[in-house]
Amino acid sequence: MSIYSRSDRVPMSDLAVTAQPRTVGVEAQNDVDWTTRRSQKPAAALLRPTAQWAAALPAPVVPHAMLSKFPRICNLLAVLWQDPPSLRRYVDDLLVDKRGNRQGFPIEILRELFALRAYYDELHPGSNPPWEVMNNSE
Repeated sequence: MSIYSRSDRVPMSDLAVTAQPRTVGVEAQNDVDWTTRRSQKPAAALLRPTAQWAAALPAPVVPHAMLSKFPRICNLLAVLWQDPPSLRRYVDDLLVDKRGNRQGFPIEILRELFALRAYYDELHPGSNPPWEVMNNSE
């Protein structure tokens, strides 16, 4: 086929679009109210693997206040515990307000987050905290 062929003889594409009315009883995806089809909240209870994870931590590092007040965060920490880059990124996101409209955590939760992060960095060395990287570049 030549690029100079006449367009009135050759179709522009193999796709033919025809307008067809919607079938009765079938909703388009844009018309579906998805808010009624998903749960309103993620699991807000402490999961069994999370309790096992917390029991395996040394006593000074166990986040008691966080386990009771923010079980959803602890559930995710327990899942990410085996993935150092993801866990560090998640904890950093918890500590730094990127949206600008967050209240922040109570001081006891912050202490527990910092203690967990320090303990985790002892277990998995090799990644400097952001403040050490900034100080070394000066």
